[in-house]
Amino acid sequence: MTLGHSQEGKMDLLSTGAFANMCNVTKKTLYFYEKKGLLKPAVVKDNGYRYYRIEQVDQMATIRLLEILGSSLDEVGDFFQLDDLAKRSRYLQEKEDAVKRQMRQLGRIRDSLNFYQDRLQDFVNLGTGKIAEEELDEEELKLIKFQHGVALTPITYGPRYGGMVGDFEKPVITNFFKVVPKGEGNCIKPSGRYLYFYEEVDNDGVASGIVPALAKLQVAGPVVAPLFQEDFSSSVLGRSGSIVIKYSARLGEEG
Repeated sequence: MTLGHSQEGKMDLLSTGAFANMCNVTKKTLYFYEKKGLLKPAVVKDNGYRYYRIEQVDQMATIRLLEILGSSLDEVGDFFQLDDLAKRSRYLQEKEDAVKRQMRQLGRIRDSLNFYQDRLQDFVNLGTGKIAEEELDEEELKLIKFQHGVALTPITYGPRYGGMVGDFEKPVITNFFKVVPKGEGNCIKPSGRYLYFYEEVDNDGVASGIVPALAKLQVAGPVVAPLFQEDFSSSVLGRSGSIVIKYSARLGEEG
């Protein structure tokens, strides 16, 4: 950007207000940055008026960027004190790595929200006890051997978790499972058509409901092991004192 020149042939200076508008900040912010030693005016007149040069916009942009990336103002000041460009590069690389981690975390949050919205709408449409069919893509699971006294929660297991019955001849929970990103699991849940239904039970019904749930699915179609007993975050539904379970099993070749 090119500015005009004053009669003395010197580049025009920007007043505090004009510079603040150009940088989309307040004059109060400029005074604060000046106090912290991050961005000092190019000229301070005898009357106290402050003026900035156009090239200082780049420094302002860097300050704002580093703030957005999570740097404290002290860290921003330390960054500007680095004379070694390699050290500046390393610092920026650390910030880039942190942004990538945040993006992955936000992606997981987005996926959780999408899951809860879809599951909530499906539960509203289907209700409890009614069997439906769905086509599922392959998913990766992390299986953990069943242990008595272990509490499964969405905080520790994520939004999609539950118990798995590996053998229909012995209908008891053999493993806990949670759905995980590709490459992080130890088991594949195959794609295909699945029969499922929801049931609302109390805490004791979680274990006692497995046998009747399996029988119900077997009557509806030729399902094959394993049986998935997937917990729903009941607080999302506004349920208190009860647990909503999704029972599901894949249809075999005859289904």
